[in-house]
Amino acid sequence: MTSLMRVSLVALLALTIGAGAAPSYAAADPHPVQSFVPGVDDEVTLARAWQRWEEKGIDDYVVTVRRSCYCLPEKPVRTVIRGDRTVRVTQGDRRLAAERGWSMDELFTVIRDAQGEADTVRVDYTRRGVPKAIAIDRSTMIADEEISYTVSLSRL
Repeated sequence: MTSLMRVSLVALLALTIGAGAAPSYAAADPHPVQSFVPGVDDEVTLARAWQRWEEKGIDDYVVTVRRSCYCLPEKPVRTVIRGDRTVRVTQGDRRLAAERGWSMDELFTVIRDAQGEADTVRVDYTRRGVPKAIAIDRSTMIADEEISYTVSLSRL
C-alpha cells in the first residue's frame, strides 16, 4: 500500500467517524410548531390573549423562557421561530434539539394544561397577548413543587 493510499484511507476513516459523532439535530430541518387553538372550555383570559397574539400576525420572533422552581438553577432557553418553525434553540452557549424550545403556541398549551390540572395558575399577559409571567402550583397541599416561567419576546 502506498503512502498516498494510507493517508487517503486515514482521512476517509476520520471523516466517517466524525460524521457519526455530530448530534442528529445539529443539521436537522426546522421543527414545525404545534399549533394552539383555544377550545370552548378554555378560560376566557387565555382565549383573549391568544386572539390578541394571533391578530398581530407575528410569524418570526425570538422567545426566551426562564424556568424557576425548587430545583437546580437553569439558564434561559432562547428559541428562534421563523414562519411557524423552530429553527434554533440555545441554552447559554449550548445548542439544543428543536423539540426543547418554546413557541408562543407551546406556551399557550402549557397554560391550558395547567389550568385544567393545577390548583392555582397565575398568568400576566402583555397587551399583545404574550404571557410574560406564568406561575403554576399543581397542589396547594404540597410544598416546593411550584414552577414559574418568565417570558420575553422580540421580533426578528
